[in-house]
Amino acid sequence: MQNAAYIRLKNLQIGYTLPAQLTKKIGISNLRVFFSGENLLTFSPLPDSFDPEVLGTGYGATWNQEGYSTAKTHPLSQTFSTGFSVNF
Repeated sequence: MQNAAYIRLKNLQIGYTLPAQLTKKIGISNLRVFFSGENLLTFSPLPDSFDPEVLGTGYGATWNQEGYSTAKTHPLSQTFSTGFSVNF
């Protein structure tokens, strides 16, 4: 038996809306700046090469001596974005 318990931070978005008294001076009614990240952290007792969400699934899944699946899966990619939203 292998403990596949995990905790994952899949999505985080942080944003700030500038005060209207600053933006109205330049003709903008609303200005928001934001940062977003996906697949930021995973805490699991499994080796880093295994994704606990897809453990034991996938085409051709078999089990090795250590009890890990040898399914062909791709690692999750981290995605970072930043941007702003402007209303006139």
